[in-house]
Amino acid sequence: MWVDEQRDRPVLLRPGFQSRKRMFTVFFNYSGPLVVDILPQDTTMTATLYVQNVLSQVKSAINEQRPKVSTSRTLLLCDNPVPHKARATTQSLRELGIQFLPHPAYSPDLAPRDF
Repeated sequence: MWVDEQRDRPVLLRPGFQSRKRMFTVFFNYSGPLVVDILPQDTTMTATLYVQNVLSQVKSAINEQRPKVSTSRTLLLCDNPVPHKARATTQSLRELGIQFLPHPAYSPDLAPRDF
């Protein structure tokens, strides 16, 4: 924020709030949120972390909702960051029987998660 030298700087109501960033990973199905994972502060999402922490939670949640079908016939649509496309992730999805759908090209009429 630019402030004129003659004016006092504004007082922050919550100092340090800007530095408290967290990454959320949210999976949802037709009935609402399925899994919400909060990454620890100052941690970067990697393929290993994604497979071990996030996908294991997704598998457990799907098994609870659909015990007979489990993760077979499950489609996963997500954007294209590196951890989602990594070899470890794709191999783990194959082992779980989850079909990965690539995110469509950017277009307002092709991006279903914008609705």
